[in-house]
Order: sequence, then C-alpha cells, then structure tokens
Amino acid sequence: MIKLRHRHRLWLLILSALILTLLAVLFSPIHQSRNFYDYADQRTILSIPNFWNVITNLPFALVGIIALRNGKKPDTLTLEPTMRNAYLTMFWGLIAVCIGSGYYHLVPNSFSLMIDRIALSIVFMALYCIVLAEYISPSLGKRLLLPLIVYSTLSVIYWYITDVTTGRGDMSAYVLVQVIPIIHLPIIIALFKAKFSHGRCYVFALVSYVISKWAESNDELLYELTNGFSGHSFKHLFAALGGYFVYWGLRKRRVLKNFSSV
Repeated sequence: MIKLRHRHRLWLLILSALILTLLAVLFSPIHQSRNFYDYADQRTILSIPNFWNVITNLPFALVGIIALRNGKKPDTLTLEPTMRNAYLTMFWGLIAVCIGSGYYHLVPNSFSLMIDRIALSIVFMALYCIVLAEYISPSLGKRLLLPLIVYSTLSVIYWYITDVTTGRGDMSAYVLVQVIPIIHLPIIIALFKAKFSHGRCYVFALVSYVISKWAESNDELLYELTNGFSGHSFKHLFAALGGYFVYWGLRKRRVLKNFSSV
C-alpha cells in the first residue's frame, strides 16, 4: 500500500471524480456512434435473432444465481456485514443484466438498450459501494448505495429521453457511471488498507471488464479473426467472467487480522 495520509487519499478520489465530472460537462453532449446497432454478428439461429449476442448473456445469470444460492449458506461467502444489501443488489443485478442485455439483442432499439444499461449500471454502483465499504468506510459505502443507484438509473433515462427527442442521446451523465469506478477501483485498492484478503480478485474483475470493452470496440475484427464469433459476444463472456472473479474472491477470502479502518 502506497504511504499517503488518509485524508490525502480521500482527496485524490474526490478530485479525480470532480475532474472527470468537469470533463463530462465540457465535452457534453457525448453521443454513441451512429452505427452502434450495426453488430458484426446478426445471424438468426434456432429462430433466435442475433443468436450469439443473445445467448452469451447467460453466464451473467449463472454467476448471479450461484452467488445468491451460496450466499444463503453460512460461512460460504465472506461479506462486509453492513453491506449485505449491496451484495444482494449486485448478484440480482447480474441476473438483470442477462435479462436486459438478452432482451436488447433480441430487439435492438433505444428502449431495450435503456433497460440493458440500467441493469449494468446497478451492478457497477453496487460493486463500487462495496469496495468503498471494504477499503475506506462501511458507513460511506452504505450511505452512497441508494443515491448512486438512483443517479445511474436517471443518467440512463436521461440518455433515452434525449435520444428519443433529438435522435442522438446525450451519454455525458451515463459515462461517469462507468468511468469513475474504472478509475477509482485500482486507486482504492492500491492506496487503502484491505479488510479482506484476495483483493486481487477485484483487480481481475476490472481487467476482465476492460478486456470486454476492448472486445466490444473490435466487434467486426474479432468476428473476422475467429471466423464467426464477434467481439460483442466476447464482451459478454469477459464481463461475466469479471462478475465470477468477484464471487470467487468472496468465497476464498478471509478477514485480515491486522486490519484497521484508517
């Protein structure tokens, strides 16, 4: 852990969030690409449109169901006691991502994409608050959970409304839902003292998600290189793998004996 005073570490997080917010405002409106819905793999298989982009969402539900099932067993998952609702939100959110993203790829349009993004945003905010609680302050993570979920949901709804009214939705508020956790999580893990072992699982999850975003941006390239499996399908698998890394860490970790809150 890098040696900085606790308040300096907190200020680093606050200032970075403020800078990212300012950049989002300065560069707004932020639009998704005009060919966003034009995926490389649009094959219909077994009467299912966009078959692989639909079916590759199933691992999200699998991870969520396994986590919820094992979470009911005593001493199976090591959780921060005050954040039980956040863990449940994250696990149920993974199931919602499967449903939302599957629905979106069955019927690709701005409304189904809104449903998809709301589910993903809820998972992101729950995980972000969990990490805040485990590394910085349980009360902070608990207090921020509901406001951040509300903000992330409204940011997606705002994009949808502007998309319907103008033809090109403004993603500036929604971008922060993804960018701030991606920037903050490695900083928090590097600078703050861990309460639990296996904190690297959060890093593995973040790396998996970054790879999934890379795959998404190289949808057609990967489709050509693999002769039929698109980057967007890879995106779903790597993002679900990130969820599994979080679950795996919760199963394997333990409370560190030398932990202190500051």
